[in-house]
Amino acid sequence: MHGEDGWCRSCGVPRRPQCGSLILQSRGLKSVEGAWVPNWQFDAYCLERALAEQVVASGFPLPLLPIEWHGQPPGDAMQIVAPTMGVAWFDPAELRARTIAKHGAAGASCDECGVWRWYPLLSEEMPPYRYAAMDDDVHVAASPEWFGDGHKAFRQVIVRRALAEMIVAASPRDFRIHEFATGSPASA
Repeated sequence: MHGEDGWCRSCGVPRRPQCGSLILQSRGLKSVEGAWVPNWQFDAYCLERALAEQVVASGFPLPLLPIEWHGQPPGDAMQIVAPTMGVAWFDPAELRARTIAKHGAAGASCDECGVWRWYPLLSEEMPPYRYAAMDDDVHVAASPEWFGDGHKAFRQVIVRRALAEMIVAASPRDFRIHEFATGSPASA
């Protein structure tokens, strides 16, 4: 996804923007349907190709990359590549208080790359988003803050409401809409 040397081998944070396809294991999958998030890449939204084409035809010109597979492909799928937007989506003091309350610590800096990762919180545990609006031509965005522990690293993702509704309709068991505020983006 980020090139051979594009990842920190210690914490899993990318060192540059995504430049290649997400590669998934096909083992155990008979087909791809709807939308999903790989169980190790929490800020990667994947769509079966028919859904991706429907989303684009509905007026959402998303940055998409084809998914590649180890083994026999269980279907044709695309990944939404969410650009990082903004400087800080969350108040650091409030995020620190909430992560300490849950984990006993706020997070840690990677010894190798120095990136700070907040320990993960559920959507309902996150502090209010300070990030008020996306550019008109952006329908999915990722936070500049990194979250995770061990080799897992991910960003928070926000999605315009109409797009979030399409994703939830395609995969209601895997996604739900989490509202931020009236007129603000939604998260699927």
